[in-house]
Amino acid sequence: MTDHRATHDDLAMAQVTELIGSSDACRILGRDKATLSRWVRDGRIRPAIRSGGHRNSAFLFHRADVEDLARRLDRS
Repeated sequence: MTDHRATHDDLAMAQVTELIGSSDACRILGRDKATLSRWVRDGRIRPAIRSGGHRNSAFLFHRADVEDLARRLDRS
């Protein structure tokens, strides 16, 4: 009998593959990095990971969050 339960490593890898960088997020949203940074600052989208605590922080986003925002933008 095969054990099909996901291991901690499997779950971690699944979560990592769902993360995208700012460039990909901008491409999906059809906006530039300045707009994306402003939306992060204003709370319109929340990064999954923010490296560094300064203005030039790098962001990683959950792909699903970015795609959801893109759908909402298309409807407005």
